[in-house]
Amino acid sequence: MLFSTSHTDCHVILLALLLLSTNALAWPWSSDKKKNPEEQARIQDSLKREELKNLQREVDALTRIRLQKADSLEKLEAEHWRKRYAESELSEEHQVTTRELDGRYSKLSTDLGRVNEEVLASKELTSDAEEKALSDENAYDALRMQIKLSIDKTLGDVTGDYPLGMNDRLLRLKEAENAVEGKNPNALSAARIFLGDQLLRHEMTYSQSFENTISQVGSRPDVKVNRLRLGTVFLGEVALDNQNVQALIRSGALQGKVFEWNSNLPQEMASQIQKAVSEAGNSSVEVAVPIDVLQNKAVKNSITDTQELSFIEQAKAFFKKGGIVMYPLMLVAIFALLLSLERFIVLTLRGRIRKQMMNRFIVYLENSQFEEAAELCLKENTSLSMVLFAVVNKARENREAAEKALQEALLREQPKLDRRMGLLAAMGTIAPLLGLLGTVTGIITLFNVITEVGTNDARVLAGGISEALVTTETGLIIAIPVMILHGLLSEKIEKVTSEMYVRSTSLLNQLFEK
Repeated sequence: MLFSTSHTDCHVILLALLLLSTNALAWPWSSDKKKNPEEQARIQDSLKREELKNLQREVDALTRIRLQKADSLEKLEAEHWRKRYAESELSEEHQVTTRELDGRYSKLSTDLGRVNEEVLASKELTSDAEEKALSDENAYDALRMQIKLSIDKTLGDVTGDYPLGMNDRLLRLKEAENAVEGKNPNALSAARIFLGDQLLRHEMTYSQSFENTISQVGSRPDVKVNRLRLGTVFLGEVALDNQNVQALIRSGALQGKVFEWNSNLPQEMASQIQKAVSEAGNSSVEVAVPIDVLQNKAVKNSITDTQELSFIEQAKAFFKKGGIVMYPLMLVAIFALLLSLERFIVLTLRGRIRKQMMNRFIVYLENSQFEEAAELCLKENTSLSMVLFAVVNKARENREAAEKALQEALLREQPKLDRRMGLLAAMGTIAPLLGLLGTVTGIITLFNVITEVGTNDARVLAGGISEALVTTETGLIIAIPVMILHGLLSEKIEKVTSEMYVRSTSLLNQLFEK
């Protein structure tokens, strides 16, 4: 604004100077004539007035311009401030909106963090619940599997357990097995049934009974008997019609039934059992049982009528003691015997050397009748004749060809002699291993029996171990002869092989002396 006013005053001064110079140039003659001072003063005054008017008009024009400029500047300034005000209002509104948005964002961030924490906590709770549920499920499956294994083991042992009430036990155990293996397995119900069966079996061990019932005595079914049971250590029956006596005795064997009925009792023991059963009807009388409650194998042998067994019966009894492993041992023995017999026959036929044949062969060679010598070897058809044939067949050629033919013949004949010898040696090795397997199996069965029935007599343990060692004894009995036969046959093979090498080399030297 100040800059614009000073600029206008400068323009006015310049314009006045311009008019003065113009007036000075307009009257050049004024310097030449002398005028009246008044006239000159009037003229000067007129000029000054005119100049003042011009200056006034110029000033007015400049003033108007200045006012216009000022108005314009004021308008611009007003517009500027109006815009500044509008911008300020917009900025303030923006700041208010920004603060509102910041507040909402801060609140939403807080809410989002809280929600995330709640979600994480919920996930952790869900994960913990899933892990707990999985752990409970695994524990339930393990419990169900343990119950199932116990039921299966008991079912497998029932047939060798105390036979009284066996049918009821089988029904209960089958019911428990169906409960634990059904479409909707119920381990608790199966455990309840199984434990109930075990409790009844345990109660039978510590209880006694006397009753009139129906039983099978010897080969007679449906016989009325008096039965006396003392826990699970004694069970005796006396037939009411003919007073026949039978008792339930432990078999003493590691395989098969643990208990068996025995009606073949000595007369004195049968009378004592009959007396004990008869007195058991009176509850006020103490009954003496004439049987050792341990009922080991020695007791069984002592109460059973003994008789002389034949060799075949003794062999059958020995075979039965060994158990199921005796069957593969028997197969190994038969196979090894047949294999040894076959090898002996083959080696005898393939390794024989007839003097008559060798004499004729030598005569043919001395007369250079190589074709006849070759035909003689083919007719003989032994390992030695085949080797000699290979050499004679190349007799009309050089030594190198004959040696090659000899090597080929030896390579063909050697496998024929060694055939199945490795298998025979394997049979000799397998037999004691099978015997050891049978012994280990028997020892395991023995300890299972001892765990179930218990024992305080070392004879039971010794008798079980002796039965378990039957398979080892049998394996050694088989392996020793088989290894001896293998050695004899190997020596025979070596003898035949040496004979082939010696005679073939001698024939080469005879045919190709040079």
